[in-house]
Amino acid sequence: MLPAWRSLLFFSFCAASLALRTNDITQDQLESANRTRVEQSVLDKEHDARLHLVSYPAASVLVIICVVLVVLALKNAETSKEPQAGLKGGSAHPLLERQEVMEFVPEPETSLADDFVQAFTCQRVLTFLLAVILSYMVAVHTDPHDFATSTSLNNIPSAESCMAACYSFPTALCDPSNLHFNINVKDDGLGKTSCSFMVVPSGWKVDAVLVSFILGIYLIIEGATAEIILIGLVCMYATAGIITAKEAFAGFGNGSVVGLALLFPVAAAVEETGVLDVAIGMLLGNPKSQYVALLRMMVVVAFLSALLSNTAIVAMMIPQAVSWSRTLGVHPGKLLMPLSFAAQLGGSCTLIGSSSTLVAKDSVDKSIYTMAFFDLSVAGTCVALVTMIVTAVCLPLLSSSADNSTTGGENGSQISDVYWVSFQVRPGSSYVGMSQSDLWTLLKRMPGVQDVKAGHSDADSQIGTAMTLSCYLEDRGVVALRQLIGLKIFNEEELTQLGMQRERRHLFEVVVGSASVMVGLPLDSHAMRLTLGACPIAFRGKDVGVKVEAGDILLVEADERYVGTKLWKQEFSMTKMVSDSSPLRRGGVHDRLRCVLVCLAMTGLIVLVTLERLNLACGAGLFVFAIVMSGAHSVTSVYKSIKAPMLLVIAGAFGLSTALEKTGIAKFASLQLSACAAPFGIHGLRLSVYIFCVLLSMFMNNAAAIAIIGPMLAGMAKSSCSDTECIQLQLKALTFVMVFGAGTCLMSPLGYQTNMMVMKDGGYTFSDFTKFGCIIQAMHMIAALAIVYLTIDVFQL
Repeated sequence: MLPAWRSLLFFSFCAASLALRTNDITQDQLESANRTRVEQSVLDKEHDARLHLVSYPAASVLVIICVVLVVLALKNAETSKEPQAGLKGGSAHPLLERQEVMEFVPEPETSLADDFVQAFTCQRVLTFLLAVILSYMVAVHTDPHDFATSTSLNNIPSAESCMAACYSFPTALCDPSNLHFNINVKDDGLGKTSCSFMVVPSGWKVDAVLVSFILGIYLIIEGATAEIILIGLVCMYATAGIITAKEAFAGFGNGSVVGLALLFPVAAAVEETGVLDVAIGMLLGNPKSQYVALLRMMVVVAFLSALLSNTAIVAMMIPQAVSWSRTLGVHPGKLLMPLSFAAQLGGSCTLIGSSSTLVAKDSVDKSIYTMAFFDLSVAGTCVALVTMIVTAVCLPLLSSSADNSTTGGENGSQISDVYWVSFQVRPGSSYVGMSQSDLWTLLKRMPGVQDVKAGHSDADSQIGTAMTLSCYLEDRGVVALRQLIGLKIFNEEELTQLGMQRERRHLFEVVVGSASVMVGLPLDSHAMRLTLGACPIAFRGKDVGVKVEAGDILLVEADERYVGTKLWKQEFSMTKMVSDSSPLRRGGVHDRLRCVLVCLAMTGLIVLVTLERLNLACGAGLFVFAIVMSGAHSVTSVYKSIKAPMLLVIAGAFGLSTALEKTGIAKFASLQLSACAAPFGIHGLRLSVYIFCVLLSMFMNNAAAIAIIGPMLAGMAKSSCSDTECIQLQLKALTFVMVFGAGTCLMSPLGYQTNMMVMKDGGYTFSDFTKFGCIIQAMHMIAALAIVYLTIDVFQL
């Protein structure tokens, strides 16, 4: 019930903000019927009517209604609550004795008053009221001309027609300083005309977008789903006529969004080849010093993140960093936060390094500056190196709030609750030479791993090639260990005989039926493979070598086409598929060929995009087409790799950005930032952009933050320069600062997905990121601003 109330609250507040200016529309219509052009006195009259006829009474009535509703809801909630009678006496049911070990308590159905009180919290009502007050302050203390936006019309035959077109807009500014008629003569002698003038947006549109934008950002910070909030906002704007439906959903057809969607399967195909595991192993080595390990790890991660998925690289590096920390005798928290920082730094070095750089290319004015593939590389690399050195110097200040004893897995679980599965260490694996205690600690951190044992009892003895590990695992633990390239399951050869269509193979937990012909016999892998398309892995709670009994729970890998057949139902009474349990597509002859082709295609894509011979979205689309048609990747895998929530957030942010532009809020914000930074020159302006980007990206997706801020940069660049070349350089510099600020969120675990990935293993709390991240963020800001000045203003690279 509560999510429904939250949605009702959000759209009720937004609808109220729209209603604040209904009289303003009527006033505009009445005045536009009798005027032929807009003069300052008319705007002043509209401004006064906007306040006295609408704002004051609407805000007062809204406050009174909200207060009355909240008081009534609180009163109803108090009267509807009745104390629940507890069970007394000595005849309580034995199950009640286990109540204290329950992880959660089922919530009873609540009354409408309770739901209302939870939905209309004081924080939300205050946020809305503050947004209304801010809207009122903007209406009182700002000049409407500050919100005027440019409108252009093409193919206007004459200057008189241009002026007539300007007069047709009720709030247009048609004086000579704002009205421009241009004739551009082409090489073939034909001319193209354009008419441009400034239009002051209606006050109700400014208020609606401003209030709903503030409320939407607050709900996102509070934990609401960002994509739903942003899509809901743009749909509301389109319905109200603030933007058109085409503008609302233009983000879905934006080149950066399409390119990002197609790059997800490309990154998944490269990751699936296993080449990243090999590259990381070769580049990292076995450092003997904490600082050597830190710098080597950060450089390698930043380099790979500039070209590949930083999320995948961090996921692969976490076990390696944990292993290093044990070997070097330090807490994993000393390495994992810098690991996340390095991934973010590398993502700001190339066009495909992260989603934020792709969005930045399309969010700024392309008529002034268009970002190339390696435009960010020089400045981004210098900023990354400086920040890495600062991180190493400040490493003694990094602390983790977790205790070492809490990072391991749970031991001592009953064998009846888990599967007993054997794994072997592969020859040449990075685990060879590690001590048993380090490997045990590493494996027990994997999800679903309860305990690990080996033939040697000495914890300090080293891991050797082909050493057998006896693991007590849940079903997800079997999946996790099979993903490790350095281990192989004991019956890997038998599993391979199930066929090479590994995307159709999954792990299943099955219950042996009483009518099964296998009851009383030992498991026969050959017979099960031929008849059931399955290969047994382990019994739950007993050795795989014992005879089958009715009711046994068996973990098998099977072809999904056999599941549910008549013979399958005769043998197994219940079946449950383990999610994400398909085996890795590595090790075979075709896998090696696919690895080579995918790597060559990725290299060719980077080269062609760099040389501007191929559009990034088109190149990624050709890549996906090739891997699907060649059978290297299935359509299902392509769809599975695409991160729809991220794309919805970015597409919604583009629509929101359009609304901010059309209502003049983006222009007003850029003017205010420029005015605040004016005493400090262009450096103050860049500093304000950096801080604005960091603050916004702390609470929402960094690509969405760039989509909102990007359109403001052209106005800032024009306010600081007069000639075209200077404007181009300043817009390029501001774009770099925006990418570095929004793409590197070091002060909050919520700002970037890799920060959340390392929180558990590093034992970090929110305050750990804040304390250490503030220092590194401040130094990153200084380095970014200084290097942007050197590379663009001084050397003009």
